[in-house]
Amino acid sequence: MIFRPLDAVITGYAYENATAALGVLEEGRQTKRWISTEMLCTLDTLIKVVLFSDRIFFGGCAGETEGRVVPRDPEFGASARARELFQKDGLFHPIDHFHGDKEQAMAAVAATLKPVESFGDASFVLTADWKARQLQIHQEMLTMDAFFIEYSIEHGGLPRFKPVFPGEHLYLGIRQQRVPSPMYTHSIADLAGRRIRMLVRNKMKGLNDLVSLGVLPIPELPPIFVARTVYDASRTSFLSRVLQGQAKGSNIVRTLLEMRNSKGMVRFRQWMSDCIELATTTDVAKLERFSKTSEMLNNLTLEDDITKEEFVKGALNVVKAVPHGDVLAILKEVVSPVTKYIAGFPVGVLRGFGGRKGESIHVEQFLKRTFSDKFTAMEMDYISTLLELPDNVADWKREDVTFDAHAGRIDSNAPNLSRPCFIQSAKVQHLANAKASFAELLKEAVPFAEVDQQK
Repeated sequence: MIFRPLDAVITGYAYENATAALGVLEEGRQTKRWISTEMLCTLDTLIKVVLFSDRIFFGGCAGETEGRVVPRDPEFGASARARELFQKDGLFHPIDHFHGDKEQAMAAVAATLKPVESFGDASFVLTADWKARQLQIHQEMLTMDAFFIEYSIEHGGLPRFKPVFPGEHLYLGIRQQRVPSPMYTHSIADLAGRRIRMLVRNKMKGLNDLVSLGVLPIPELPPIFVARTVYDASRTSFLSRVLQGQAKGSNIVRTLLEMRNSKGMVRFRQWMSDCIELATTTDVAKLERFSKTSEMLNNLTLEDDITKEEFVKGALNVVKAVPHGDVLAILKEVVSPVTKYIAGFPVGVLRGFGGRKGESIHVEQFLKRTFSDKFTAMEMDYISTLLELPDNVADWKREDVTFDAHAGRIDSNAPNLSRPCFIQSAKVQHLANAKASFAELLKEAVPFAEVDQQK
C-alpha cells in the first residue's frame, strides 16, 4: 500500500469511541446517551488528527460473544448524515488488508505487557506513576486493544500511528520502555497539534499564577479542538446560508469539515507534506530548511488573543499565496493564522468548559443545551491531565515516569468491555476542585428519609 505523507492510522476503538461522542453532541439534549470525560478527550484528539491529516485509516476493535472477547469491525457512533459527509470527504478508510508482520505485532504486545499473558488474560491495568508530580493514572484496557494498537503500528509504521484514546497514549509510554523503537518515531505534522495544546496550556498556567490575587483558576488544558468546533457550530451567524435559524448540534460535522477544507488548513497540510518530503532527502540545503522549519514551529508563540474579526471561521480562508519553500513567508501567512485561529481563544470561551463563571459566550450556551450542565471543575482537571499525555515515544522518553502492567480489572463491577480510568493527584488545585465538586454534589443529594417518603 502506498501511503501519502500525511496519512494517519488509528485503532477501531478510538474511531468508535470518538464518533460516539460526536453523536452525543449532534443529538443535544434529546440524546439518551452519555458522554464520559475519556470520550471527550478521545473526540478532542480525533478532531486534531482530522485537521492535520490527509486520510485516516482505522482497524478493528474488541467485541463480546457468549462472554468471550472477540474481534469485530468498529461501529460509526454519529448520525447517518455525519457518516455521509465523512464519506463524501473521503476521510476515513477501514483497513481491509493488513500490511505488516503479525508475529512482530504479537511479540511487541507480549514484551510490552509482561507479565500479563497476552493470549490468556482478557484485561489488564496500566499504571503510570509520576512520583515527583505526585500523580498516578490507572487505566484498564483489554488485551485485544494492545493487539490492535500493534497491528496499527505494523500497518502504517510508528510515525503514522496516532494514539487517540487516552489509554493508547499510556500504552505508547510503557512500550517505549520495553520495546526498541526506530529512530523515526513521529512526523513534523504531529508538531502542529501538539504546539497548539502547549500554547493554550502555557497561557492557562500563566493565568493560574494569579489565583492568589483573586483570579478564578482555569483548567490548564481544556479540549481546545472540541471547543473551537463547538464554538463555530453554535454561532447563530455561522452556517446561516445553510440553515435559516439557530445552529444546532447536527452542524458539528459540517463545521469540522469546513474548517478542515478551508484554504488555510489545506495550505497548512500541503506545507507539512512538503516538509516531510524535505526530511527524506540527502540534500544538505533542503535538510537545513527542514531544520529551520521544525525549530520555528516548535517555538511558535501567541502574542495576544485574536480579534473579533479573526475569531470567526472565515479567517481560515484569508490566506495569502506564498513562494514555494519560503519558510518565513509560510510561517507568517499560513501557519501563524491557523495556529492563532485554533489556540487563540479568549479566556471566557475556555471557562465555558470548566464550570466557572465567565463571559456569556456561545460555548457555554451550547453545552447547556447539549448536556443540561457543564463539566465540573474536577472533571476538567481530569480531562486536562489526560490531554497532556505525550502522543509519541520520543516525548515519552523525556517523561520522569515509571510504569507497571498487571492482569485484572480496576472495577470488577464495570461492564466487561468498559475501560475505566482513575487518576490520583496531590496537586493543590486538583484537591480543591475535587472538594468543591463533592460539596456541590452534597447540596443536590436527597436524604434517605425523603427518598423513603417519596416511595
